[in-house]
Amino acid sequence: MKLFIVSKIYDTSILSNNRIENLVQKDIDSYVGKDKVIFKLSITGKTAAMYFYRGVDYSSLYADPKSQIIDADAYMVTGEGFEGFSLPIQFPKVPIICTYNMEQSEFIRAYMGSAELLRADKIKKAWLDIDEEKIVLRVNLK
Repeated sequence: MKLFIVSKIYDTSILSNNRIENLVQKDIDSYVGKDKVIFKLSITGKTAAMYFYRGVDYSSLYADPKSQIIDADAYMVTGEGFEGFSLPIQFPKVPIICTYNMEQSEFIRAYMGSAELLRADKIKKAWLDIDEEKIVLRVNLK
């Protein structure tokens, strides 16, 4: 299974889940700061769940965690801007410096298309579960 996580493709046939978690954690620490986000990976069959544990209150940002994702979380999950990385298929961006919200469907579209162009395994379905404690990006592969 080849997964797109924080700007890179990880192959589970070459690397163990634990090794992938450690590599992704190192990148997240460099990108957003040490001890701000904890990453975990779970794979069951053809479904991978990527857990990003961080405390963010979406209601204070006027975002609906059932249908939206804030820009900082979208950047973190994809690695947009990390070490010069840019998504092949961009999600919507606001030209001014402020926090903004985007529809999860827009994020998922950009994530799935970018993953394919970066040569990750093809994604059949992807979805987000967001709460005040974590973001979970789940991908079901073809």
